Amino acid sequence: MGSQPINMSALTRKINVDNRFSLGYYYRIADTLLKQADVYRGEKNIVDLYVILVRFSSLVSETIPFHRDYQALHPRERAYYKKKLFAVLDELESLKPQFQRRVNELNKTFTEAQQNQPNGRDTASYGLETSSMWPSTYGYETKQLQPASQTPQSSWKHSSDFQVASPTSTPFEKKFANLSLSVPLPKQETLSRHSFLGPSGLRNQWQGPKAETKVCYPSYPELTPLEDLSLIQVTQNEVQTQKNENIGRDMEAILSLDDGRWSQLEEDMPPAIIRQPVPPPVLAQVQPEVGPISPSRVADPRPGPATSSEDGMRNSYQHLHIPVRMMEDFLRLAQQNTTKNLETCGVLAGSLKNRVFHITTLIIPKQESTSDSCQTLNEEEIFEVQDRLSLFTLGWIHTHPTQTCFMSSVDLHTHYSYQIMLPEAIAIVMAPTDSSSPHGIFHLSDPGGVSVIQNCDERGFHPHEEPADGSPLYEHCSHVYMNPKLRFDVVDLR
Repeated sequence: MGSQPINMSALTRKINVDNRFSLGYYYRIADTLLKQADVYRGEKNIVDLYVILVRFSSLVSETIPFHRDYQALHPRERAYYKKKLFAVLDELESLKPQFQRRVNELNKTFTEAQQNQPNGRDTASYGLETSSMWPSTYGYETKQLQPASQTPQSSWKHSSDFQVASPTSTPFEKKFANLSLSVPLPKQETLSRHSFLGPSGLRNQWQGPKAETKVCYPSYPELTPLEDLSLIQVTQNEVQTQKNENIGRDMEAILSLDDGRWSQLEEDMPPAIIRQPVPPPVLAQVQPEVGPISPSRVADPRPGPATSSEDGMRNSYQHLHIPVRMMEDFLRLAQQNTTKNLETCGVLAGSLKNRVFHITTLIIPKQESTSDSCQTLNEEEIFEVQDRLSLFTLGWIHTHPTQTCFMSSVDLHTHYSYQIMLPEAIAIVMAPTDSSSPHGIFHLSDPGGVSVIQNCDERGFHPHEEPADGSPLYEHCSHVYMNPKLRFDVVDLR
């Protein structure tokens, strides 16, 4: 996990609820954590097992109950995971002595390794020497693998050994001392859901940066500009006012001829047919209330380099192996769309073994595409394939038929849904016409980029503010390796 002791607070930090995602999506995250726990339990990997169970406990007790639909939807899942939570808490208590003993052993080995190094910090040699600290080794030797990123910072020397610091910030007992499953009733309104591979209704327009990126964002002339909508609204209000005045004059004329029969007729009329004047519709607030972002505060749309940070969350990434031929095969499957200047997307799924994720299945779902967007259809088919084959969702892949290799704002929001489910999840962009960078493997910087996207409610193509910690919004992955020995299957659902 890098050359620094792990920050347990960062590893097990709370996931804030985001009502843009359905409640069922959070239950899928919980299921993913339980699947990871089953793997670690079978491999007798106490440290990772303990961390995953703490994540699960936090998700079920601190996140899911505060979703607006918690009381209204999925009662069976609610009862199941509530029962599962107490079983997990009992397991955590039983694992705590072994976990603490293993932490002490790893810290001792880490300290001795630092003392034996000439400069006190040689991550390359340390990574190779201490990988045996784990009860099981990787399925492939490091020298057989090639780093997926071409940047110097993403060298294979960034090992995935696991140096763990004692959880000194928040004791486990204190973290869950006030555990309560009573939550307020959800609000009545339900926000529109984001698609598993991207939000719907992406029709806002933003003119992207032009310098060195060759980004071409779509324009939609058929949409009515805001100024025209305002003019139409004023006209409609005037027409409605005129109609109401005419009705008023007609009523006065009728009442002036009343000979006593009008009152009797009014009493005999059923209440259901009495109609009050309908107020004119109010124009929705299309533009954000806040002013535009200053150019100096807009995040660079280009990816940051793959870096090895001292931050505990970044060091926690477990290695992920990609079959060497998978991206080439995906381009062949997408060739027909690419020729028509249409995007193609796919879902990456796979397995977990010896602390390494392996992409073993490329799923091509039914989809609708344009030159700069792609959205899946019948998403339940994707879940059915993953559940039937017991696969982890490890990321997604899509083409940029004529654009450069980068992540658009829509891509960033799409990938956010993958990364909150699994921190190791990746986004692969294939840009066959970009001679300088025909493909890229990216993820959101964590916590900087994840926080920006989490707090962004805009849709379509739009700029983002720079992360507060100074990190890039997204970056090349340093935990991904190209594996020539890894086989994969293709499931084409189109």
